[in-house]
Amino acid sequence: MSVVAEREPTGDLREIELRRHLQIMARALERADAGSSLTMVLRSPSSDPAKALIGLKGALQRAGLGARVILAHLDPADELRQLFATLTELAPQAYAADLIRWARNPRLLEAHEQVIYGGTMCWSGDAMRRGADRRNVLTLFEEDSADKARFGRLAFAALWAASSPVPERHLTGSLSVRPFGACEQRVEAPVSLSPTAPGPQGWPLIRH
Repeated sequence: MSVVAEREPTGDLREIELRRHLQIMARALERADAGSSLTMVLRSPSSDPAKALIGLKGALQRAGLGARVILAHLDPADELRQLFATLTELAPQAYAADLIRWARNPRLLEAHEQVIYGGTMCWSGDAMRRGADRRNVLTLFEEDSADKARFGRLAFAALWAASSPVPERHLTGSLSVRPFGACEQRVEAPVSLSPTAPGPQGWPLIRH
């Protein structure tokens, strides 16, 4: 079932939107399998799905769920560190590069925000290139669409491969924490995204 959510004309719009994300994430927890992982493509760590993830951290831990996040922007710094702390608490054995990435290439900003909550539930928002004050008034929640959830997982995998690890200094503010693996060297295949080259074939996250 598709639910198109249009922001109400009155009240605190951000609070209304955050409440929707808390509700949909809580419903996803009822259906989720332990050991599975939510995937998020977000404009910044202050995006509402990130706040919902932080707010429901305890419930996610009890359900045995983790999360992986791609961000277009790393600010605000305090909220980025809080998001990263939540991700590491949900998956304490994981390395930072397996939990969070940065879509730092400007060409990736045409991708839309999205969250995949499981096998049938997902959410999509506006393009990440738009500022918070110019966001589209419509967001789309899908509660029973296996096809769209699968498409979203493919989209996430494509953008994850094209994104970069977040520098450690942004995540912890300290070199004493070992999020990238002090004893393990990670080698990533380079991704070519020159301004003149065509985008990835069938780039799945561009809606318009």
